[in-house]
Amino acid sequence: MEQIKDIDERVVMFFTHYEVVRKRGSLIEATRKWWRCSEDKAMSADYVFSVISGIVQEVYIATGCHEEFDDGTAQPHFFGARKVFDLDLASDSVRTKYNGKRLPPEYIGGQNPVRYNF
Repeated sequence: MEQIKDIDERVVMFFTHYEVVRKRGSLIEATRKWWRCSEDKAMSADYVFSVISGIVQEVYIATGCHEEFDDGTAQPHFFGARKVFDLDLASDSVRTKYNGKRLPPEYIGGQNPVRYNF
């Protein structure tokens, strides 16, 4: 599997799992919602990477963001509100550049499922 050498753009990476994709019905639904992160920082990224097992599955552009409770309701509970992003697919050239490729080692591992390269 080819590894990405350099990420030239500002990117927020959302690390998810195949099980989350299955439960939510699609990769975009698994990628767009219920993150604990800085809205300002995430929205300042050029692209959003959907990552599973260290491999970029898809590249999106965040077009908006709002808060929602992670059960989809407006009811507060223990975990509080999370960020939900509106996503569009990135251009074909950007998607071709990153999709299906392994992230550099410095972005793999760790506890936080939200990572930035800036």
